[in-house]
Amino acid sequence: MAVRTTGLMLAVAASLASHAAAQPVFSVGRDGPSALPSDVLFHSFGGFPVPVGGGPGMGMGRPGDDLNGVSVNAANLRAAKKFIICFSVDALSVGASRLRIPSFNVFDQANKNQAAGDVFLSTEAFQQGVGMLPPPTSMGLFNNVLRTNQSPVYPTVFGLLPAASPTDHLPPGDLDDVNAAMTGVPLPGTATYFTLAQGSPSLMFLPGTGSAADVFVDFDVNVPGTENLYAQFIQLGLQFGDDIDGLIVFDEDHDARFSTGDEVYFTLSPGSPTLLLFGFSAADVLVCNVPGAVALFAQHGDLGLLHTDNMDSLNAMALEGDSAEETIRSLVPPLCPADFNGDTVVNTLDVLAFLNAFVAQHPSADFNGDTIINTLDVLAFLNAYTAGCG
Repeated sequence: MAVRTTGLMLAVAASLASHAAAQPVFSVGRDGPSALPSDVLFHSFGGFPVPVGGGPGMGMGRPGDDLNGVSVNAANLRAAKKFIICFSVDALSVGASRLRIPSFNVFDQANKNQAAGDVFLSTEAFQQGVGMLPPPTSMGLFNNVLRTNQSPVYPTVFGLLPAASPTDHLPPGDLDDVNAAMTGVPLPGTATYFTLAQGSPSLMFLPGTGSAADVFVDFDVNVPGTENLYAQFIQLGLQFGDDIDGLIVFDEDHDARFSTGDEVYFTLSPGSPTLLLFGFSAADVLVCNVPGAVALFAQHGDLGLLHTDNMDSLNAMALEGDSAEETIRSLVPPLCPADFNGDTVVNTLDVLAFLNAFVAQHPSADFNGDTIINTLDVLAFLNAYTAGCG
């Protein structure tokens, strides 16, 4: 059971401040194998999830509360508001079959029953108020790459369960589900924007309409009573029954109130009325940049997802060098399609792994991403293997 003591959370937050930029702050779904509360923000420190806020400190703490979306003020992003999208998916999501760049993506991790505990990066770049950018800023792959694994071995991990490398195939079963994620431990005086899942009891006590599509803001996630309403559902062009799942807030004037000039990017949970009304997917990223109006910002296929998938968390990672590829390379191991088994070494074990997948007609053997497994995939893999990795 996680400790909810306010003093401890403050101390932890202060001690982790310098470590915050490297790893995400996150929340998990209810009833996972780690038995972590679903209304608390955690930060991975030493490979273990440590509470840094939330619960009563964000107006929650009641049984059944679920922290659904969370965001820093993305208006602080550098590089002319250009970014790649960082996201998680639920346990039922499978991802789109794409060319195996990179080795680990939603499609790969879903086939290994690990996707819901991970966070992924888009291979395409986006710009606030513009949408998806063309190559060479984007990679033109319409894919995603594993950013943070639920547990070792990987450069960044949440410290969740089950303990497995992204190369492992796990049996279907319990998996910690990443519900929300953002970059940086929230310190006192900095704005944290958040949403609660439908059915959370604390929705009736927070200063909103009781809708799971209301967005709240808190300047101290460890002190109860500091929560305020940032935007009502209707201001975002949504309906009362909608449920905001993932969240990115560009509060341009930093006044903690949704107003002209602000932009809110979000995903909606399956079954939300607005999804049904416009034919959107729970894996589409939507935007409100005109008060009272909602629009499509990034389609599920742009991110290597299917219409039937469900995106859980949403985050923006500032673009490095005006390049999605350069940004990804700074955050994850090198992209190398020939490293078929994902062990960061290209050798005959990759050939054996590919041939085993090909003989078994496993979806991962669709190396050229044309949705058909045939000799063209063998040729594509051998070409990549011969080319090696730079």
